Amino acid sequence: MDGKDIDRMLAVIGKKLETNINDSETWAAKADLLCSIGLYENAVRCCDKSLTIDPDNAFTWATKGNALDKLGKHEEAQAAFAKAKELGYIG
Repeated sequence: MDGKDIDRMLAVIGKKLETNINDSETWAAKADLLCSIGLYENAVRCCDKSLTIDPDNAFTWATKGNALDKLGKHEEAQAAFAKAKELGYIG
């Protein structure tokens, strides 16, 4: 994925969120994309927005765990991973 692809994907996600700010799946997708390009703090914020809407999304908890781990927040990451596993995440 190059910079143009990422920009396009972020633009699509932005438009979806303009249409429905309460779309937890779109917030989760944004978090996953941001995590994949190393924007971990932003990814955590998007995870938090997604989890406010849908606290039972195991994938989002796992994404949050990954981002927190990369930020060196290992205890918080382990708690997020535990929640993801509790909700059925296998990863």
